[in-house]
Amino acid sequence: MSSSSNFHDRMLPTRQVCARYGITDRTVDRWLESGILPPPLRINGLRYWRQRELEQRERELQRDQPPFEQGGA
Repeated sequence: MSSSSNFHDRMLPTRQVCARYGITDRTVDRWLESGILPPPLRINGLRYWRQRELEQRERELQRDQPPFEQGGA
């Protein structure tokens, strides 16, 4: 397996997900409830996300955003 695929298969704990998005643990819970974050894997009671799944979700959310409309008020 190449080093780039290892990078994208990294598992991020809740703390790193919070740091990645500048959010708190409670916001992680809300984002999970609303489907913003993919479901985590649970290992020994702790939550982990695959980095590639987070990146995929980011792309999906960006694609679903309506384009910014310029115009007057």
